[in-house]
Amino acid sequence: MANVDRAYNLVRHELAEVGLLADGVYLDAVELCISNEKSGGERGYVFERVGHYAARGYRPGVIYLPRDLPHVPYKPGMTLADTIRHEYAHAWYYLDSSFFRQDWFPRTFGAAYSNCTSMPYDTWRKGVKKDPVYQAGKKRRKTEAAKLKFFYGYLLSQFITDYATTNASEDFAETFMFFLKYRRSLERFANRPVVYKKLKMVERAVAMGSRRSRQFQDRSYRVRTA
Repeated sequence: MANVDRAYNLVRHELAEVGLLADGVYLDAVELCISNEKSGGERGYVFERVGHYAARGYRPGVIYLPRDLPHVPYKPGMTLADTIRHEYAHAWYYLDSSFFRQDWFPRTFGAAYSNCTSMPYDTWRKGVKKDPVYQAGKKRRKTEAAKLKFFYGYLLSQFITDYATTNASEDFAETFMFFLKYRRSLERFANRPVVYKKLKMVERAVAMGSRRSRQFQDRSYRVRTA
């Protein structure tokens, strides 16, 4: 639990620093709970609707971490704090979904947050088949391993992580995670122009969210066990 407290307090400090959280304000309403269940592959989750899981104590809008806390220390995107950053993005949507229905979201991530049928990866794959720069680069790679490495590098020029290709909501959550972590040095991503543009749009969205936060008053939070 001590490592969860450290990661949780770090992320809350970051959210407060960017104006999305203060005592009793906006994302301070988001709770974090340790589930009684082990991971089934997920590192964290937020329910928008709990359905039959309500009988097991789950509530919508709460960040849940599996009790075995799967994470990879020191690996960007895989740490415990990174998981909490990512899940805060989903909890933010649950708390203030009308904000995510504004034009900035589909303009940045290509689809509505709630559109889980849109697969950014599929759209991207169709695009690179007609991309002369990609096709020329692929042709210069002589081995399958080299072609795969080039393919993955090209993919990450468009998406912050491979998981971000799942759908628009995960693209946002992964981008938000990296924004929060590297908010003081986003220029490190300037060599990935599409990714950098998404990060800068998230930065602007966070500034807009900070102004909206004054409309929300709620309780402060502590780590709990589900």
